[in-house]
Formats: sequence, C-alpha cells, structure tokens
Amino acid sequence: MNKRNNRQAGHYKRGFKLIGGIMMIIIYISVAYLLVFTPLFRKNIPEGIRIAFGIIFTVYGILRGYRLWKE
Repeated sequence: MNKRNNRQAGHYKRGFKLIGGIMMIIIYISVAYLLVFTPLFRKNIPEGIRIAFGIIFTVYGILRGYRLWKE
C-alpha cells in the first residue's frame, strides 16, 4: 500500500513540474514578444536593448522547452 502511495505522489509531482515548466515557457516567450513587438516598453527601454532582451528571453524559453521535452 505504501509503494502505491509513493508512486502516486511521484506522479503528481511530475505532473505539477510539467505544468509549471510549460507555464514558464509561455511566460518567457510572451515577455519576449512584448519587448520586441509592442509599444509597451518603447518609451522606457532603447530599441537595441529591447531586441537583445527579446532574443535572450526567446532563446531561454526554447532551451527550457527542450529540457522539458528531453525529460
């Protein structure tokens, strides 16, 4: 009975980790989109820096997605 509970707890933990990882990927890609393609940050941040950070957030989101897929 105890082994079953441990397996079930591990299953829930893995599912929660998967959902959290997918949410973070969506957040990183969304922030990159907001930085590069919307006028939201145009007054506060210079264009070069916005594009650089947009690329960084996009690459990091893709790397996290790859790590999540690989797992």
